[in-house]
Amino acid sequence: MKSMFNLKEIAHWPAAKLSAALLYTLLALTAVVFCAFFLIGFNHPSDEDPNFLEPRLTAVVLVFVGVVLLVTLVLAVVSVVRSLRVRDKERNVVNGIPVARIGLATSLLFVACMVLTFVLGSSKPMHINGVRYADSLWLKAADMFIFTAIILLLVAIIAVICSNVRNAKSRR
Repeated sequence: MKSMFNLKEIAHWPAAKLSAALLYTLLALTAVVFCAFFLIGFNHPSDEDPNFLEPRLTAVVLVFVGVVLLVTLVLAVVSVVRSLRVRDKERNVVNGIPVARIGLATSLLFVACMVLTFVLGSSKPMHINGVRYADSLWLKAADMFIFTAIILLLVAIIAVICSNVRNAKSRR
């Protein structure tokens, strides 16, 4: 009996075909997990307060999200390391654009932004819905992600505007 997927064949798939297959697989898994989450009863008593009911599959969703996040982070690190190792050193400048320097600067600025926003993040306890949140590590981490996302969005908007102004000047 022939298998539907042969691992030797998959290893030789082009990147676009492999990416599409992984995307569709991830979308299908996500749809199944979240459909099960919403369709399989909300009558499970909460561990923290039995007066409140929560979905039965809350733990499944949390584990799924954690696994996807972990796999994504591992693949991102592996991809960066692999691309740095196999990069052609002669391709540091492409069409007069210093792509290697831009990539390195972008990576370093991202890491610096994450560190800076973590250090400057607030660890002041918060009261939300009557519950006190005082874990300084997670409060600072939340600030780090929020402020880094805002900074990166602003940088992207500024880059698009500058690019459009530069292109408009060069067309004249």
